[in-house]
Amino acid sequence: MRIIVGISGASSVHLGIRVANEILAAGHEVCAIISDGARVTFKSEKAWEYLSNSRIPKAKSRIPKANLGNSRISNENFLQIEEFLDEKIDIQSNMSGAAASGSSGYEAMIIAPCSSNTLAKVAAGICDNLLLRAAAVMLKEQRKLVIAPREMPFSPLSIKHMSELSGLGVMFALPMIAHYSKPKSLNDAENFIIGKWLDCLNIKNNLFKRWKI
Repeated sequence: MRIIVGISGASSVHLGIRVANEILAAGHEVCAIISDGARVTFKSEKAWEYLSNSRIPKAKSRIPKANLGNSRISNENFLQIEEFLDEKIDIQSNMSGAAASGSSGYEAMIIAPCSSNTLAKVAAGICDNLLLRAAAVMLKEQRKLVIAPREMPFSPLSIKHMSELSGLGVMFALPMIAHYSKPKSLNDAENFIIGKWLDCLNIKNNLFKRWKI
């Protein structure tokens, strides 16, 4: 499949990076669209520290592998979110990108994490950046769109937006953990979230322990 991963400025942007790399590692073509807000959150949360301790698929990174295992990278002020995406991932940013057109043939899209601002704009049909335009394309072409809002609690407006989009066929998969997977660490808990997102995209994975009585 050809899949778009939209990463917005909500908390936990490292999960968006991880899911993009996992989709690629599963053998699919990936286009990543990173919002300006995601870049800010990446630095404010020092997202590379979470990525350093997480499962990283066997893939070529844009930064030296030695740095991936070091949570205290000396030049952290200069790190960019793109550096933690596999070099085979197509990173698009402006409205001339292929993701802006239904003719490009992308089959599915996930926005993870999705901010309340991005959620509201998708619901309103606003397309003032490539991430939003790509989501609008998924809707008009009636292709799979998975949205992972990261907010707590949700405002009545956000719930209304999710209800409206759900009625249009959008799938919502919030970043929530389940203890039946027996997580023993933060990484285990995040594997469950990412594994469930892959499930939503019909991508086989063994990132977490499945339900079994």
